[in-house]
Amino acid sequence: MLDSVLYYKNAFRHLQLSDSNYKNCPFEEEWGKIEKIGKFLSMFYEITCIFSGSKYPTSNLYFPKVFAAKVALDQLLCSEDVYMKTMAQKLIEKLEKYWSDFCTILAIAVILDRRYKMAFIEFAYSKAYGQNSEELKHVRDKLFSIFGEYNLITPSSSTTYVLTQMSDVGSSAGRNDNSQSTLNQRTMDMFKEFDDFDNMDCSAYVRKYELELYLDEPRIDKKIDFDILNFWKGNGFRYPNLSSMTRDILSIPISTVASESAFSVGGQALDQFRSVLKPETVQAIITTRDWKFGEIGKTCS
Repeated sequence: MLDSVLYYKNAFRHLQLSDSNYKNCPFEEEWGKIEKIGKFLSMFYEITCIFSGSKYPTSNLYFPKVFAAKVALDQLLCSEDVYMKTMAQKLIEKLEKYWSDFCTILAIAVILDRRYKMAFIEFAYSKAYGQNSEELKHVRDKLFSIFGEYNLITPSSSTTYVLTQMSDVGSSAGRNDNSQSTLNQRTMDMFKEFDDFDNMDCSAYVRKYELELYLDEPRIDKKIDFDILNFWKGNGFRYPNLSSMTRDILSIPISTVASESAFSVGGQALDQFRSVLKPETVQAIITTRDWKFGEIGKTCS
């Protein structure tokens, strides 16, 4: 709305000169405030549009956008413009709720985006909390903790391969010991316990290496049109457990707009004039509408 007002700025001025009854034309000082507010709020408008998307994951976009808004508000708090500073003070109180109470999992979602990775989290937390903060340590520990849980659920192929090799060696050695030595059963049990302990150490090393391998790889340019879903789908063989963890994290919706819109579609198909339609007809109407908007989206993109 403010963009439209600024676009017709000269028209309002001309109307003030040509029509003596028009008394509500903004003064120059008010026009200046409108321009400042318009530029400032445009950032929040873009963030709202991004968070409301339904055809792409949004969990990896939350942290960078909210952090950008926080930085912009912090800069306004140091501004000499009293009007903008007062507005920023009111907005920062609301933003702090989203900044301080946001789930740590959404910071991890940024790490799983190759455009940002851990480097962006370290940069953001250093500006917000200082170097080597406890908040940053918490995010790092949570990342490795969640990854460890996925390793326990679905052991990676590389880990399984190492454990299989070692168990084969251990079993062959056991057969040789059984055939060639006279060690008692207690000694055999001790060596078996040692083999299990060694296998656990090796397993932990390989699993940890999968996550660190991803973190050590270089980031890609943020200007590149990066499809995060295709990346993890194509690299699932390299990071089997990490890709499973990423799939679950990226499925977290940031906004409820898309789901609420889906439930409100029924009210558009059934109204007081079309209240006796058969279920099959309603399904056809909704499906056709979805296909139509999907084709329009492909054409626009």
